[in-house]
Amino acid sequence: MSPAPHDTVPRVAGARPAVVMLARSPFAAGKTRLTAGLDAAAAADLRGAILRDTIAAALAPGWPLHVHVTPAEDVARTAVWLAEDTAFAASAARVHWHPQRGDDLGARMIAALGDTLAAGHDVAVLVGSDIPDLPADAVTDARAALVSRPPGSRVVFGPAADGGFYLVAATDVAALADGFRDVTWSRPSVLADVTSRLAAAGCDVAAVQAWPDLDAPTDLDALCARPGGGAPRTRAVAARIPPYNHRV
Repeated sequence: MSPAPHDTVPRVAGARPAVVMLARSPFAAGKTRLTAGLDAAAAADLRGAILRDTIAAALAPGWPLHVHVTPAEDVARTAVWLAEDTAFAASAARVHWHPQRGDDLGARMIAALGDTLAAGHDVAVLVGSDIPDLPADAVTDARAALVSRPPGSRVVFGPAADGGFYLVAATDVAALADGFRDVTWSRPSVLADVTSRLAAAGCDVAAVQAWPDLDAPTDLDALCARPGGGAPRTRAVAARIPPYNHRV
């Protein structure tokens, strides 16, 4: 699973949808609330399991997946890390790797979505990297809400429980770039603020099902309590590390 060239998204033959993801390298610290109290090895195991499960879920619709990694120097290393999980062997050709670019979260999302659309995909569906049981229906429903609309006339969001969003899909990023400009991220009104801006600019906003991401221990507790076999790697790690093992 070799990384694609870092300066461009590979051109695709014919219009087809793609999933896009912004991800922190599994070798970089992060998810401090979720991993509070864990030693470094357990924290890394948990972060890695979440990312692998989320990538697997994002591949479920059968579309290409463009993963934009930070820090940039970890792009190739992250591609090798994922390839070490043999479960991804059959889907390796659909995973493309890129460095993130942009000064803030909004700019990084716009860059990733814009590059993917510029490569010839008809729809780009960006998802978070901390949704290990991401429902495939949310991704395919987002595309379905866009394909019959004029390019750029509608944006689709997947609401998250914290007032933000775990998914955003578009066929053009012009309106979305204006909606994301100068937004204060990581606050409960983010989705409401962005959708208000888009509506005021005449852009239609649609939504797919709400779904939780993993930010805090209670989020992981809830995931482990959900029925079904989603997020198997995350559940397995949670089952063997305190303080989560007694809850699984």
